[in-house]
Amino acid sequence: MAWLRREDHEDRELHWLCPWATPSRNAGERRLFEAEDPLRTACQRDRDRILHATAFRRLQHKTQVVAAYEGDHYRSRMTHSLEVAQMARSVARALRCNDDLAEAVALAHDLGHPPFGHVGEEALHELMQGHGGFRHNAQSARTVDYLEDRYGHGLGLNLTAATRRSLLKGKVPEGFPLSPDLLPKPPVPLEAHIVDLCDKVAYLSHDLDDGLRAAMFTEHEAAELRLWQRARDSAGSVNRQRIVSEVASLLIHDLVENTDRAIAQAVPGGAPPRVQHGQVMTVLAQEMLEFLRERFYRSPRVLAVMDDGAARIRRLFAALRDDPSQLPEHQRTRLPTDGLERTVCDYIAGMTDRFLHRATGG
Repeated sequence: MAWLRREDHEDRELHWLCPWATPSRNAGERRLFEAEDPLRTACQRDRDRILHATAFRRLQHKTQVVAAYEGDHYRSRMTHSLEVAQMARSVARALRCNDDLAEAVALAHDLGHPPFGHVGEEALHELMQGHGGFRHNAQSARTVDYLEDRYGHGLGLNLTAATRRSLLKGKVPEGFPLSPDLLPKPPVPLEAHIVDLCDKVAYLSHDLDDGLRAAMFTEHEAAELRLWQRARDSAGSVNRQRIVSEVASLLIHDLVENTDRAIAQAVPGGAPPRVQHGQVMTVLAQEMLEFLRERFYRSPRVLAVMDDGAARIRRLFAALRDDPSQLPEHQRTRLPTDGLERTVCDYIAGMTDRFLHRATGG
């Protein structure tokens, strides 16, 4: 049997992908020229490089909501990224978009997240005022473009332009140090918008699950949510895990149906179709998000851990800024190019929760 070559994969994409998708042949050049792989498309190679990156492995010990050290079964940034990748791949394939590109972007979308989630992000952004600020999506791009320098050529993982652009979905602070070819901020592929919505579906469903597991709220309280009620009726079951799974399924199917309709109605050469939920599901999802914010994200138990993590980030940042000799040698070599504050910020952003604890006295 003849093996399937890269060119065969690319030909299939050109015949099968919808007009708004990003074929691998159009994923854009790498900053450093590389010969094409005989088996894998450019987007498949991007995915594999991200999966094997040190920054990806560190996500295993970065908090999603419940600190990793509180239990073995709560989601981490890594398990969250894997769940987003699975959802994004399924949605992209259903919509005839590039599922390899969607998977690569999903695996990389949180590489720039610092320890202790969004409070860690807010702490670093505050500390970096006047120095380009901080946002985890921009830091993800910086990670694959520069910090994850596995090959010593100074261009990070040397990913395609499509993958790199996709990581800039969302706000980028004024003055944040991006690669010059990403300035001004370019439009992002449709696949990046798919990942963005799948990210929300993933954290709604798995934070609901983790909140129940952590006893932050009861099933009886969650059952007051209309999306929970729809999922229970659709699943035909009162089993908690089955209902949580059905929450994700309802959100995914609604996303595919409404985006497929938008793609069918989009005019060639006009505005790109919008990746979106329907109006009803948007309201139900927002209702669930507000419930999670009140009962989970802002609970005293979660906030105590997060606030402690943010305080540790501030103390360590101040200590390293005052005495850069405490930085590892490979970080100190970046001082002349990146400046003191950005070097310290990059170092802390790359830390896991437990490494930060050790660095700040346990």
